[in-house]
Amino acid sequence: MSLSTEKFAQIAKALSDPIRIKILDLIQAGYDQLGASPPVTCCSGGVCVCDIQEQMNMAQSKVSYHLRELKNAGLLYETKVGKWNFYAINYTTMKLFRDELQHRYHREAETVGTKLDHSESNRAGSARDYRDL
Repeated sequence: MSLSTEKFAQIAKALSDPIRIKILDLIQAGYDQLGASPPVTCCSGGVCVCDIQEQMNMAQSKVSYHLRELKNAGLLYETKVGKWNFYAINYTTMKLFRDELQHRYHREAETVGTKLDHSESNRAGSARDYRDL
């Protein structure tokens, strides 16, 4: 399965914000490494929005905005337990994005140096041609 161009761009945009990367890092670390305990017994691997907020030292509204962007991109699962919202990473989407990134750009990455060298010589030659006129 591959991602549509629109979905690929949505995920890339969601991952382009350093705050969202930090949030993903916190969720990946989980409670074992956060030095906190979940407010209620919940989903395996999930972290409560309240603990993300505390770790990030950010207002709840700002954390919720970033979590919503990550969730809309399909990068997070949300589980509600009572008044608590827990978030876990959607590794299926992460893998699809990684595979799509590699599929779209891996071959081009191998030849970038050659293309750049060739483009540079073309530009230099073109500039020289115009100056000679």
